[in-house]
Amino acid sequence: MRLFAERGYDGTTIADIAAAADVAPRTVSLYFPSKHDIALSVPDEIASRLTAVFRSRPGAGFLDCVDTWLRGEAEALDPELLALLTAMYDANPALKAHGSSQIEESVRVTGPALAAATGLPAGHPLNAVVGAAVGAALSQYFAAVLCQENAAALHAPFMDCLRALVDAARHRTSR
Repeated sequence: MRLFAERGYDGTTIADIAAAADVAPRTVSLYFPSKHDIALSVPDEIASRLTAVFRSRPGAGFLDCVDTWLRGEAEALDPELLALLTAMYDANPALKAHGSSQIEESVRVTGPALAAATGLPAGHPLNAVVGAAVGAALSQYFAAVLCQENAAALHAPFMDCLRALVDAARHRTSR
């Protein structure tokens, strides 16, 4: 990520990454088939953990799972790694769009729990709107966590915002 931030995505080669990691290019390619896979490895891991929480708690509500996941992310994520991710995204805006789509895709995977939370049928367009809003909000949440001295203080208001999104859709069903 540091190399992508310093040299740009296109200006960084697998050989550059291997040299920085003090391994052979072939070793890098064994773990990451492409530069794209390297660049998006952190968002992929974050999204995988979100999906894992939902799969491990099938009876839990949407917001409870998101809350559990975010608390786990607070412990799992290295602030230095998030800072590198942000620097990489700042230098390569197209990568940021791909990284955001990883989280948004996980939010879509959690669709049944979201539909249960809103009380709307699974295919209802408002679920897609709420899901997209949750995905965008999560991207902004992680960006804000990087800038906050007291990131823990951001958690409760953020969850309140997510509850408001879900509640707005739920109230739509009662009209």
